[in-house]
Amino acid sequence: MKKRICTFLLALLAALALTVPAWAETQPGDIMVYDTANLLTDDQWRELDTLAGEITWQYNCAVYVVTVDDYETYGSDVYDAAQAIYNGEAFGIGTEGDGVLLLLSMWDRSYALYIRDGYARSMVTDYAKAELENSFLGHFGDDDWYGGFSAYLTTCADIFQQAADGHPMTKPLGKVILPAILIGVGVALVVCLILKGKMKSVRKGAEADVYVTAEGLELTERSDIYTHTTETRRKKSKNDSHSESGGGGSGSSGHF
Repeated sequence: MKKRICTFLLALLAALALTVPAWAETQPGDIMVYDTANLLTDDQWRELDTLAGEITWQYNCAVYVVTVDDYETYGSDVYDAAQAIYNGEAFGIGTEGDGVLLLLSMWDRSYALYIRDGYARSMVTDYAKAELENSFLGHFGDDDWYGGFSAYLTTCADIFQQAADGHPMTKPLGKVILPAILIGVGVALVVCLILKGKMKSVRKGAEADVYVTAEGLELTERSDIYTHTTETRRKKSKNDSHSESGGGGSGSSGHF
């Protein structure tokens, strides 16, 4: 029953979007969670929809959840689908249509976050967006849909509250300085070890410009220049999210 209602409402909104000349913003009492993939029980859906509405009107920034069987019904990729749903169905509140949308496509287990430019984007910084993704991806990887949506909504509320207090969520200073120090120390140690190893294989000749190494004679004019390269390999995450922009908003997408 819930799935039929949500599917009907999405279809109705899509039809109305073709005839509405101006932004028809979300109103109190409107549905905020559209579970057309039928991932939630009726009680779970009702609870999450109520929570999303409360967060929306407390912080004047709409928060949506949409689940679909296949994003291709709405766009060329999952992010494009999220953007199309948000813009085409007149989501958001205020004159700028402020809001955040989380879309799940079950066919390929993909997701997209769409953040409307303006007030919503000023609150959801790049760091906050990463934290938002981290809050739900683990749950979705375990097929815990209710837990993932709950984490998404409560994290949105935390992000909005910090912004309302005048401190939009940013990376803690310690997380920036400490890695930089460790990297610097590591690089210096590697360079020292390389130079030390090189010097052990060299003995000075009678002439200042002549050095004899274990491999044979080498001539230098004034100094030896030692170079080395380092290669860093990063494990590709299962998420493999990417950022995009356009259509009055920005966001990210990936898989779970």
